[in-house]
Parts: sequence; structure tokens; C-alpha cells
Amino acid sequence: MNKLVVLIFTVLVAFLSCDGRDRVKKTNAQIRSESNLFQTFKKQVTFFPENYTETTTDTILSNGFRVKIKNYTDMNHSVLGYTSVNSIKSKQYYREVISEIEVFNNDKIIFKNNINEDFLLENKSNYVNTEIYIDELKSLQTNTLQLIASHCIPNTKDCNTYRIAINTSGDYTIKRQS
Repeated sequence: MNKLVVLIFTVLVAFLSCDGRDRVKKTNAQIRSESNLFQTFKKQVTFFPENYTETTTDTILSNGFRVKIKNYTDMNHSVLGYTSVNSIKSKQYYREVISEIEVFNNDKIIFKNNINEDFLLENKSNYVNTEIYIDELKSLQTNTLQLIASHCIPNTKDCNTYRIAINTSGDYTIKRQS
């Protein structure tokens, strides 16, 4: 019986000593900052890419085509993605990439257009244009210019690939490959 009384007394003293007297003269903001409670409500916002980015490539093919591709980030349009790690909510904005394509055949311009989701006839809100490149082997085999364009959801493997074929007169066809 004495042991039970001592045990109850010890538990009672332990609970009563945790009354928060050390926090009486502190403000709520001080208490939250000391216990890192601000981190639980923190939101991080990042942009990919952070700054304006531009690349230009100029390619000459042996079948008479010359292609100038200028890729740049559209600072006004982006796709929003969310992640949550250790109770910190993050927003990632993935900026659109626009590709300006100029195609010359025997030094005469035959095609000039911007490759974006409007050109690809895709109005999918979660997708971002990621890359465009020349399929040189197919271009030489078919005597047309073959471009490959990717349209992906950021941080996933969900991508649509398009083949854009441009003939010597500047007419083009778009085929969705995947």
C-alpha cells in the first residue's frame, strides 16, 4: 500500500511540475520560434528555371536543310506542382519553354513558327514543353526535316512525344508518337 501511495505521489508531482511556468513571461511568437512551430506552417515557393534561360542551336544537314532553334523560358506562364516533405509544403512553378524554329532549304526560309502547346494542338494544363531536337538520321533518310518535341508533366514519366515532319516546300505534319 505504501508503494502505491509513493507511486501516485511521484506521478502527481511529475504532472504538476509541467505547468509551463517557464513560458509565463514569453509571448506566443517567442514560444513558437523556440519550438520551431513556424516550420510546420512554412511554405516554400520555387521556380524552374529561376531566371530567364535561352539557348540557340544552328544545324546544317547535308540534304540542304538548315535549322535554327531558339529555346527560351516564358516568364509569364508556368505549371504549378505541389510537394510536402516533413510537413513543409512546397510549390514548384515549372516555366513553359517556347521554341522558335526557322527552317531554310537551300538558303531560302521555308518554315518559321513557335513550337508550344498551341502549335501541338494540346491544351493540357499540367504539361510543359521540355525539349525539341532534330532527328538527323530520319531527316537524311526521308529528305525531310524531322523534329521531335516532348511535352511532359514535371517530375513524372508522363510525356507525350511528337514528330514534326517538314518537307522542302515548308508544309508540315505532326504525329503524336506516345
